[in-house]
Amino acid sequence: MKKLIVYFLAVILSATTYGQTNYVRRPSFAIHLLKNDFQTASEIRSSGLATALKNYSASGRLKGGVGLSYIQGLSQHADFVATGSGSFLNYPVPGAPVSINESFLMEVAATVNVKLLTDKDFVSPFITTGVGASKYRGYYGAFIPIGVGLQFNISNDAFFILNSQYRMRATETVNYHFYHSIGVGGNLFPKKEVAP
Repeated sequence: MKKLIVYFLAVILSATTYGQTNYVRRPSFAIHLLKNDFQTASEIRSSGLATALKNYSASGRLKGGVGLSYIQGLSQHADFVATGSGSFLNYPVPGAPVSINESFLMEVAATVNVKLLTDKDFVSPFITTGVGASKYRGYYGAFIPIGVGLQFNISNDAFFILNSQYRMRATETVNYHFYHSIGVGGNLFPKKEVAP
């Protein structure tokens, strides 16, 4: 009977210890600088990846903007991310007349980052997918972002994040494009100290 009680207590203590090491990201904000690339996505679809890489030149392809993200940990290896971004560019709306004037493109996306490591590691690679919506002039549409990224955890409260996505159209008014971002973020609220 003593052995059974000791075994039972050992299981409870090990479960408690495991729960304390399970770190989930607290609510955070991140600000990003971003680049949209429509030309490379178009070339890959029309000529293939090899031809697009052979002809690739960053000049003139990448259109800049800014973004803001809200990040909330779902588990030790998954984060929910809501991102709003905007940039001024000449968006190639399928089937619409081409304009020479740049206008504001607004995109919002809700994604899940599935991390291969945890936020306790200095570098945490992740894959991301979700849904998004865009508005350009009078055109509204939906897209599906899929991508990869790296999160560098500077401290428990701050991180640096790189993200690259391929945004596939889900409606006829959205064009395929690449979305690349670099940003810095931090926790919204200080960590609550648990009284012993």
